[in-house]
Order: sequence, then C-alpha cells, then structure tokens
Amino acid sequence: MKVHFYGSRGSIPTPILLEDYQNKLKKILTLYKDSSEKNIDKFLKKIPFHLSHVYGGNTSCVVIEDDKGTEIVLDAGSGLRMYGNKHLKQSNKTFNIFLTHFHWDHICGIPFFKPIYNPTNTICFYSTNDKLLQNLSRQQVDAHFPVTFAKLPAKKKFVILDKHSSYKLNGFNIYNIPLNHPGGCTGYIIEKDGKKISYITDTEFTPDKLDEGDFYRAVFEDTDLLIMDSQYSVVEIFSKLDWGHSSSNMAVNLSLDWNVKKLALFHFDPEHKDIDLYNIWDEANKQKKIFNKKNLEIISAVEGTTVEI
Repeated sequence: MKVHFYGSRGSIPTPILLEDYQNKLKKILTLYKDSSEKNIDKFLKKIPFHLSHVYGGNTSCVVIEDDKGTEIVLDAGSGLRMYGNKHLKQSNKTFNIFLTHFHWDHICGIPFFKPIYNPTNTICFYSTNDKLLQNLSRQQVDAHFPVTFAKLPAKKKFVILDKHSSYKLNGFNIYNIPLNHPGGCTGYIIEKDGKKISYITDTEFTPDKLDEGDFYRAVFEDTDLLIMDSQYSVVEIFSKLDWGHSSSNMAVNLSLDWNVKKLALFHFDPEHKDIDLYNIWDEANKQKKIFNKKNLEIISAVEGTTVEI
C-alpha cells in the first residue's frame, strides 16, 4: 500500500513566510558557494533536510492507496484541494472520505474540492458522529461561502460508522476508536493485504488514559505505519496540557510500546518553522536511540511525499 500526504499541518493552513523563505535561500546559496559539488541535483541531496525540503502548509489530508489504485481519504483539511486537482479530468468516480472530527482544519478543504462540483461524481462521507450531515452543512451556509453544501452538484452519501465493529470497503478493513480531544475525535485503523496503518491525529494521552495501556496496545500493536498527532515538542507539551494534542516524545514512547514499525510525526503546529520540525524529528530519533530500538523508523509526514509499506 501507498500512503500519500496531501496535508500534515494542524489548526490552520500555514504557508511559508517570505522572511523564512529568504533565510532558507541565503543558507542554501552560502552552502553552495562553499561547496566543491557544483552539480545542483547532487548538491541538494547533501544539504540538511530542512533546507532541501519544505514541510508544507496544508492541513490534514492523507490518502491510502492499495496495489490496484483504490483509494480512501482520511480527513478533508486544506490538503484535500490538492488531492482533488489530481482528479479534475475524471468523471463518474466515487471518493470515500473518512472524517476524524469537524474542527475546521479537518474539513476546510471540502468547499475547494473540485470533484464535488462534478455532478457525475459521488462523494461518500464517513464518520462515527450521527450529526455528520449537519456538521458539514454548517461550514457552507450563505454567510460563509457562496455555494451552500446542499447545492454542491456531486451526489453525496453519508455513512454513520458503528463504533463497535469494523467497516469493509473495497477490500479494506477499517476499524475506528474514540480519541481524547475536545468535542471528540475518531482514530482509524486500516488493514489490507496483511498491512496495518493507524491514523490517530488530534488526541492527548493523559495519565488516566495511559492507565488503559493494555487496551491501546491491543488495538495498535504491530502497526506497519502509525500516523500520529505530534503537534508539540517535549518542552512545549507541559504548557499545552488538556489542549487535546500529543508531543513527539509521547508518539515515540507509544510507538515503542506498541511495537510500531514506522512512525510518521503528523499534525504540525502552525508556529513551527521547517527548522523547528526538523529539530523535533531529530529529538525523536535521539530518544529512540536511548532505548536502542533499531526496529522503529521515524519520519515526518512531509506534504507531497509518499510512503510505501
């Protein structure tokens, strides 16, 4: 299976600022001037990751694709617009979108998802919340957007997921689990062809929740790819208690406990610049080395990248 990251930011879309771009460019040019490697492509592969890449500014949208090209979409943040632009020429297509919750950063891409304006397409929305339709409609009332949700031309279907059983779709087995977040949130575990992907964004593991460790371990153990809320650094989390988010430190601890094979740090804080996100990733890897756990691979969910498992 392939996992495509179309949006990995949390809270609000965060485009790179001019000052940050120019500072990054100055550092790259300085390194190039002092480097003996003048082939630009080879040079870019040698410089630090936070200079050769941008982490992206779109909010949560992850697409899982099987070996036959069948896709399911996790969350509809601003990254959904970029995903939709890849399907502009397709008609009579069904899109399956699983929503974790209805905070703006997880649904704001829907009004700009161009396939939803094609009347031959079908958009299926999935949620454990029985007010699914009402929550989506509230985002697109006349006062907030020129086209109301009801007037979007594509055919729309709404599926309320059973909180106590899995859902089967196109060969995928999709499980859901409640998460600790203001207003509620749902995590998803997707299994197919012997592979397991866990998507647990917007959640906080407080001491009382960690008391349920055996329950979470049973759900997430042996995950091939864990995409987890890592909004805060280990220092920041102490001033953000009860905000409903996790730290990179907690993500690593849980990944080690659950025998996760690959951890993708996700839901980046809008205040974090590329260098901050690189440092958080670096700290996470240093933490892993303390426990001498070589089996866990830690990556950042960089927008525009694909992970294959």
